[in-house]
Amino acid sequence: MDNENSASSFVENILIILSNLPPGLRSPIIRSRLNEFLSFDKVEKREIIQNVFANYGKIDNQAFLNIFDSWLNSLTEMKSDEISIIFYSYLIEISLNPSLINTFKHDLVISMTDIFTSFPSFKKIKLLDCFFESILNTPNPKLILSVIPTTLLGTMYE
Repeated sequence: MDNENSASSFVENILIILSNLPPGLRSPIIRSRLNEFLSFDKVEKREIIQNVFANYGKIDNQAFLNIFDSWLNSLTEMKSDEISIIFYSYLIEISLNPSLINTFKHDLVISMTDIFTSFPSFKKIKLLDCFFESILNTPNPKLILSVIPTTLLGTMYE
């Protein structure tokens, strides 16, 4: 097995393991991984993001939503500049390959939006501020805004 397939399998296994953990165990692991992510160089960040996009569909929707919920909650506990770096890294990958967004099924996007909108206002505002700052810092903000599902954009400030 080559390195790329090995890394992809590794990410898939991590996603499966994380999705099966209760939130009290899953969240600290995700926080630790997010902090580790910040220390990586651009190439390593890009490889991780590509592997996440390549493997999220290999776990069932509810398992993915569990991870997504913990991921967002963990982000809200970080400094704003760190959140922006993480969002920016994902947005750059999406700008290089906009079709990544098309892999998300509509019902999954709705469920992801529901998770976000269920957060307390102070968490939503922190995430949104960092998210839009990251969009504005991308080389082509219009491209990013054009590929983000309107369902998500329409409910962001509810």
